[in-house]
Amino acid sequence: MTVASSLHKAQRYERDQNFEDAAETYGEILARFPQNQRARSALDALRNRIATIDEPPADLVARIKTQIANGNVSQAATLCASNLNKYRKSHFLWKSLGQCHMLLGALNEAATCLNKALELNSKQGDTYGFMAQVSRRQGQLDNAQALFRKALSLEPENLTLLNDFGNLLVQVGQIGEAADVLKHASDLAPTNARVLFNYASALRIAGQMDAAQEMLEKAIEHDQSLQPAHFNLGQLHVLNGRNEDALPYLERATELSGSNDHARAAKLHAMAHLNDWRWVDEYASSRRFLGLQGIACSPFLLMAMEDNPDLLRIRTQAYAGEQIPQLTAPTRTAPLSRPQRLRIGYFSADFHSHATMHLMGGMFQAHDRDRFEIFAYSFGPNVDDEGRAQVRDNVDHFIEASAMSDADLAKRAHDDRLDIAIDLKGFTSGNRSAIFGARLAPIQIAYLGYPGSMGTNVYDYMITDWQVCPPGSERHYDEHLLRMPHSYQVNDRNRQTSDRVFSRSECGLPENGFVFCCFNNSYKITPQEFDIWMRLLDQVDGSVLWLLETSATSKANLRTEAQARGISPDRLIFAPRMDQADHLARHNLADLFLDTFVVNAHTTASDALWAGLPVLTMAGKQFAARVSASLLSAVGLPELITHSPAAYERHALAIAQDPLRLADIKARLNANRLTTPLFDTQCFTRDFEEGLDLAYGRWLKGEGPDHIDVATSSSGYLQMPNSAALA
Repeated sequence: MTVASSLHKAQRYERDQNFEDAAETYGEILARFPQNQRARSALDALRNRIATIDEPPADLVARIKTQIANGNVSQAATLCASNLNKYRKSHFLWKSLGQCHMLLGALNEAATCLNKALELNSKQGDTYGFMAQVSRRQGQLDNAQALFRKALSLEPENLTLLNDFGNLLVQVGQIGEAADVLKHASDLAPTNARVLFNYASALRIAGQMDAAQEMLEKAIEHDQSLQPAHFNLGQLHVLNGRNEDALPYLERATELSGSNDHARAAKLHAMAHLNDWRWVDEYASSRRFLGLQGIACSPFLLMAMEDNPDLLRIRTQAYAGEQIPQLTAPTRTAPLSRPQRLRIGYFSADFHSHATMHLMGGMFQAHDRDRFEIFAYSFGPNVDDEGRAQVRDNVDHFIEASAMSDADLAKRAHDDRLDIAIDLKGFTSGNRSAIFGARLAPIQIAYLGYPGSMGTNVYDYMITDWQVCPPGSERHYDEHLLRMPHSYQVNDRNRQTSDRVFSRSECGLPENGFVFCCFNNSYKITPQEFDIWMRLLDQVDGSVLWLLETSATSKANLRTEAQARGISPDRLIFAPRMDQADHLARHNLADLFLDTFVVNAHTTASDALWAGLPVLTMAGKQFAARVSASLLSAVGLPELITHSPAAYERHALAIAQDPLRLADIKARLNANRLTTPLFDTQCFTRDFEEGLDLAYGRWLKGEGPDHIDVATSSSGYLQMPNSAALA
């Protein structure tokens, strides 16, 4: 066939819209006659025509984009699929259909469509971006990173790609690079509130609190309705101890939140810190659904609102279900016998001068290092102080993990071949309990930092005792209970009290009046115990109530509440925060520590007892409401445990009005401090290690976790009675 005939043939194909055969014919001509300009020009024109025909018209493209933007994803997917019959080589339709499948959760279908789009056009960065999002949702985070990097190599200033990639980097713990990427995005779009918000999140995690605050304020300036920005700015103020500044943002976040109970819970908790007792009525009106619908909320925020362990467990289970994913972990085969040294890993953000280390610093010194190899994984602030040194100098391995992602930290723990992993944070601020979903060790234990169940069987055991968890309380816990023979709470027998001698006058206290005291954090104080305290002041002439000064607003509110109950505000004396050793020394100016009900004093009660100040408590129902009862039992003063508000008030009044009785209690406390289990760090550590051995022994024999009662050690102490069932 001549060239002219072949050209006519190709042109007929074009007229019949048989473009594939036309292109093939032009190609055959050029294969024989590469310099034929008519065939070359015709083929180039045909390719341009095909490219135009392969894509849908502009109005259809606009409709699909609008449907997706408005959240009508199913309708957009239908439009894409129906038009692919006509425009089967449309990169836009395949890409958009893949995007729709991704948004609808059909990830395999999304990947198929997006791969087809990339076959048709591999030069558009947003297609790689959608593929990256699919990989991210499938948990393929390394692949997602690679796809985002490819996408940005094609479109380095694509705001959506920068924003999504920055968020992924935050997720995997690459905070430095995340901040750089999101800063670039914010430079490109300085008024985009969502970008500013995400940049602030990276800065906050990086510890750049002032910069994070500035970005959140800018985000709110550009979008007053951005609920997460209000919430995070409120939380940032809370972290910095500025509950007064936090409250307006948390109130606005609650207004904007819809079903986000976490915002309401955070607001109520901030109000409690300020002793703004309007929270009581708001909680009462919302308690039946709070933390139980929509987005779950941290149970710690609501723990002080109500002593209801059944409700607390339900809330905790909902929160744990969101926060602690159960991930695939390496399989560990039990050895034939116990290794010479069990590998114990402690995980905390508080390995510095912190309440947790005030309690357990001595335990690290007391561990039997011939039988236990101790690892401390620190993911909190890198504070070089005495508390940190005490831990670092008394463990075998101190791992600075604050810069590690959750995945990297879990991998490090797996590589360290831990036998037992112990979470010292629970659901308190700065926790990384999600890593325990990766099964860091064959046995996982919750201890000390969080006074309640973690709401998931990711944890095999929780360290308790017979007072905080009496018979019948097992139903409130997802973990098995590992009950210590005395108190669950470790104490450091070597804690230092300063030599400073305080006078009542320099602390604003009366020289001769009775000093009731409560150094608990302000959020624990509710109207119920405050009513009792005011009645005590009314009945005990010249008495005062000595409280910890937590904020100017809290101080003003408590004085207003006293006035409303007929008590002069001047009878409330506020103690400023000070160095821990000095704080312990000033306890001897008080006569009786009055505990709070729903959440007891914890470390604060141990402080008082160590300093020789008696603590009067009321044992409640939930773990947090029974801690002081545990401590008093272990220090040999069970008569200071009451079981009703009336008995609490009656005992407090009787002690205040009977100097001889008070003197006897103080004398016995001082005698008992070093002769009872509470402050015997060595005894506690041996009992604790026995509990670890018992738990490990069950796993070694192929037995699942079960409740464990640790028998009393050979110290000669009597075991705590286990007959005090819940009333």
